[in-house]
Amino acid sequence: MTWFSEDDLRGQAGDMSFARGAKYLEAVETLDDVAGGVTAVVTGTDRYIVRLRDVDGELVGECTCPHAADGFFCKHCVAVGLLVLEGAADGGAADIRGYVESLERAELIDLLVGHANEDPVLFRKLSLKAGRDDVDVLRRHVEGTLRLRGFVGFQGTLAYVAKVREVLVTAGEVRDGPLLCRIVELVVEALDFVEDSFGTLGDEARSALALYADVCADSPPEPKELAEWLLRLDLDGSGRIEVSIADFTGGLGFEGLAAVRAGVEERWRLDDGEDPTRSRKLQRLREGFAAMRNWSS
Repeated sequence: MTWFSEDDLRGQAGDMSFARGAKYLEAVETLDDVAGGVTAVVTGTDRYIVRLRDVDGELVGECTCPHAADGFFCKHCVAVGLLVLEGAADGGAADIRGYVESLERAELIDLLVGHANEDPVLFRKLSLKAGRDDVDVLRRHVEGTLRLRGFVGFQGTLAYVAKVREVLVTAGEVRDGPLLCRIVELVVEALDFVEDSFGTLGDEARSALALYADVCADSPPEPKELAEWLLRLDLDGSGRIEVSIADFTGGLGFEGLAAVRAGVEERWRLDDGEDPTRSRKLQRLREGFAAMRNWSS
C-alpha cells in the first residue's frame, strides 16, 4: 500500500499541474523503489530526476526541473505518483540496514568498494573522505572534481552544485587554507560556464569564500599575498562575486588591509572609466573602507 492517494497528489500539485501530469505518464522512462520512496527519470524539455519520499507519512516530491526548483510540486512528480498508484512501484524497500548489519567486515568492504567503482557519486564521496588524511591527494581530487571543461546546462549545473557542496563539507573539516583558496577560484571560474539562473552556484561560491575567510582568521596567510588575491578575485573576475574585505580583516591584519587599500587607490587613480562595472567595483571597495570603523589611515 502506498503512503499517499490521488487526492494527495492533486492537493500538492494543484488542478492545473495535476492535469498536465496525468498526460505525462508515457514520459516516465524509469521508476525504481528506493529506501523511503521511489525515484524516476522523466523526459520533458530535458531529462529530469524525480524522487517521491515518505516523510512521516506525508508525500514529499522533488524534481530537478526549473518549476520544482521554484518550490512547486511539478507535473513530473504527478506523473510518477500516478504510476506508483497504478502499481508500477510501491515505494517499499527491503530491510537494507538489517542486511548490512549481518555482513562480515570483509564482505561489507567488498560490497561498498564494488558499488563505489560503479557509482561516480559514491566514489567521489568516499574519495573525499579518504583524502582528509592527505591534503595533497585531496587537492588533486578537488581539482579534477571542480574544474569545468565547457559550458553545462541546467541539469549539469545541479550536478556540479552537488559536487561543490560535498567538497565544501570535507574542506570545512580539513580547514586547509590553500585548499579552500583553490576551491574558491575553481567555483568562481565555473560561474562563467554554467546555467545558474537560480543563483545556486553563486550561493555556493559565497559559502566557499566565507569559509576561506574563517580559516584565514585562524591561520593567516601572508597578508600582502592575500590582499592581492582578494583584489584580483573581485576586480578581475566576471563580476558575479563581490568580496567583503571586512570579512577578511582577521586574516589580513593591519598590513594586509593597508595593502588592499593601497591597491584599490592605485587602481582608482588609473581607472579610465571605460569599464563601468570595474569602476563600480572600485567605488564599492573604497566605500567599504570608509565604513570600517576599526580602519584608520
